[in-house]
Amino acid sequence: MVLIHNTDIFTVRLVTLIAEYDRDTMVNLYQPLVGHEAVSLFFTLWSEANNQRIVPTASHESLFVKTQFTVGEFVKARKALEAVGLLKTYLETSNDGRFFHYELYAPKTPNDFFNDTLLYGLLIKCIGEKEAQRAKNIYSIANLNKNGEDISASFQEVFHPDFEDPAFLKAIKTSKAAGRNQAKIETKFSYERLFEELAQIGQIGENAFLKKDLKEIARLATLYGIDEVTAASIINSFYNPNVEKAKRLDFENITKAFQEETNIAYLSSSKSVSTKPKFVSSPGALASKINLMESISPKDFLSILQNGSEPATPDLKLIDNISKKFRLNNSVINAVIDYVLTTNNNVLSRPYCEKVAASLAREGITSTLDAMNYLKKISSGSKERHNSQNKDNDDYVTVDSKDKDENLNWEQLIDDIDIDGGDDNGKA
Repeated sequence: MVLIHNTDIFTVRLVTLIAEYDRDTMVNLYQPLVGHEAVSLFFTLWSEANNQRIVPTASHESLFVKTQFTVGEFVKARKALEAVGLLKTYLETSNDGRFFHYELYAPKTPNDFFNDTLLYGLLIKCIGEKEAQRAKNIYSIANLNKNGEDISASFQEVFHPDFEDPAFLKAIKTSKAAGRNQAKIETKFSYERLFEELAQIGQIGENAFLKKDLKEIARLATLYGIDEVTAASIINSFYNPNVEKAKRLDFENITKAFQEETNIAYLSSSKSVSTKPKFVSSPGALASKINLMESISPKDFLSILQNGSEPATPDLKLIDNISKKFRLNNSVINAVIDYVLTTNNNVLSRPYCEKVAASLAREGITSTLDAMNYLKKISSGSKERHNSQNKDNDDYVTVDSKDKDENLNWEQLIDDIDIDGGDDNGKA
């Protein structure tokens, strides 16, 4: 994950025509998928694209002030727009600093939206089939009774075009004007990895399914956030090799199983307890880490701790379970993850995580710093009771990636933190 700084410059470019009626499409069709924050960011970037015809660039700080987004909220909204094909982001690094180039795309027309199985399927998932059908009816055009003979004039009848005329030849060679381009919705489902897993667990080969069935598997997996390993396990459970190829997969039960296996609720689903990020203003590695933990999701934080690798499915389920069971916000869940990994030899143990999470929930803790202070207290108490234990397992050591070799002690660092630091606007 690329972290954004206030001083980073950004530009916005419209790569397609966006019309006023697209506002209704964004609110009625896309907002249930990506949330109101992402829709707000879309409209803001649209406005910025027009503004930058006069002033070509701006800093992210001005964007954060205008939207009142924290860095974490901005990145989350930006990713949501990227996921549904409304935005592309490019990073350019030079001696003058970092430049983020945002390309804004028009939403799909209602007809294209409802013909897109991913988007329409996601709409049904988010708001239910009844409300999705109601949204579809908004854009339905009643069939008009066509009485009588059609006597409308044709183009050829009125203009008598000569297609060998130089004007038409010139029109063919002229570059195209901007149109209703849409960014491609990126999916990362790998058929190759799917069949590797199926071959191991069920000796199912690549020719076992129809092409349309494979597309449906990829669509469902993308829709519900299922990886290839989990998908293979579910498909193997509902695969019948003794019938004709077109009937070998029970998609009704596969869909239900995918729903049950969904790791983390989508952006529009109910969120855990949410509070404004509470940043600290002190310098140093620990303060930087606290501010990071306040601004990103547990999934992204765990990915950073794993040097950018994707968290394992059991770890994601554990995070989701902590969020639902103990109603902790993301910053406190990040503190749980960091504490457990630091004190438990980099093992994210479910019983240990739940024990720590339950303690923080009983204390009503809602920020990273408060969580760390509390965990420092119980860690110190544990050392007094268990002096014979290894010191490395007693100390809660949190080290910024740049300071790994300095062996910074978390308990010493936290005493230096400005606990009154940080403002409500999210500036460290």
